[in-house]
Amino acid sequence: MNLRSLLLGSIAAIVAAGGAQAADLTVAEPVDYVKVCSTFGSGFYYSPGTDSCIKIGGYVEFGTSFGDTDFGFYNEQYPNSRWDNFYTEASIQLTAATATEYGNLVGFIDVRAQTGNSGGFEESLAQVVNSTSNTAYVDSAYLELGPVKAGYFTSLFDFGRGYTDTGAFGSDTTTDHIQFTYAANGFGLALSIEDQRDRGAAGSVEATPGAIGYGGQDNIPDIVAAATYSSGLVNAKIAGAYVNHAVDRVGAGTTADPFVYSGQSGWAVGGGVEVKLDGISPGDRFFASAAYGDNANSFTGIAGGTSVAGLSSALLGTTAEAIPGNSWSALASYKHVWSPQIWSAVSGGYASFDGSGQWYGSSSFDAWRAVFSTGYTPVKGLDLMFDSSYSSVDHTENAQSGDAWALNLWMKRSW
Repeated sequence: MNLRSLLLGSIAAIVAAGGAQAADLTVAEPVDYVKVCSTFGSGFYYSPGTDSCIKIGGYVEFGTSFGDTDFGFYNEQYPNSRWDNFYTEASIQLTAATATEYGNLVGFIDVRAQTGNSGGFEESLAQVVNSTSNTAYVDSAYLELGPVKAGYFTSLFDFGRGYTDTGAFGSDTTTDHIQFTYAANGFGLALSIEDQRDRGAAGSVEATPGAIGYGGQDNIPDIVAAATYSSGLVNAKIAGAYVNHAVDRVGAGTTADPFVYSGQSGWAVGGGVEVKLDGISPGDRFFASAAYGDNANSFTGIAGGTSVAGLSSALLGTTAEAIPGNSWSALASYKHVWSPQIWSAVSGGYASFDGSGQWYGSSSFDAWRAVFSTGYTPVKGLDLMFDSSYSSVDHTENAQSGDAWALNLWMKRSW
């Protein structure tokens, strides 16, 4: 046997032995790599082993604001009239979507938290509480199947408040509600049933003898309907609402129950339109809206989120929605894109209230606000913002009239 035959025989023996051992080994399962899901837009991935698509988003924002105001109540509730209120806010947003025979099944949640320092002049009392306690809160959450959407999200009545970071006066409310939508050829119809308590509606004030009063609302949900139109250049919306929010003192009761309250029904109607002005500069937009309400103050920006009552104590702050009266508001906003990284916007708005009933029949006021904002995006995912606003309230009671100004600066990393 020569050397060549010996080497070939040895190699054959080694291969045979290795093959026998390999037959005894467990075969590894194929790796199920995460795949991109383009069905629902960018940023979605298939959840391994399922047909559901997942998207994870959020942001971290650091900011500060400073300014001053004539309203003492405002300074007591919002200690921001001096420059010592740096704050940090974080948001985690999760979306799960699946295509079904009944339409897309979607679930969404946006959970936020703030550090122990309050934010700017536009924060709500809920934000003040959460930033003080350092607790997380649900900013919005909903589930959606085809034309049905239910959860805690923006009211169907809302139109938006312009392109500036601080919005003009208008409906700005997130509510628990269920919404039904039909859309075809750019037109849409929608109906929603909304929790009136999220707008600060007065509930029943039934009381036992010896208490301060009786009567009030029966906690009836809001009914909101809207029609929309969308094309390549114009987006428009009109909406109407039937509500039971306000109460009024209607007469004297007995000695044991000195006051009698009565619930007051109300309604609101409004509309908004956005026009794309890409011919001036790509991304330019103009927006205008107006609303009128009868015993529906939060629908016109008199009460609620970004509201006159949140700025001054003219309507007892958070109880403003329960006060009967007529109100209306209007705003206009324009956004100009200087370059893909820089844009500016200006907004202006007006709101008016005329009270009714025994308590506020002689109360009325006019308010207006002007806002200027500039945003800069040096790199994708990072936004820098400068926002300045001036507001004025002229009330029939001079002690509740005054002005306020604020400057807001923040930087945000979004993903």
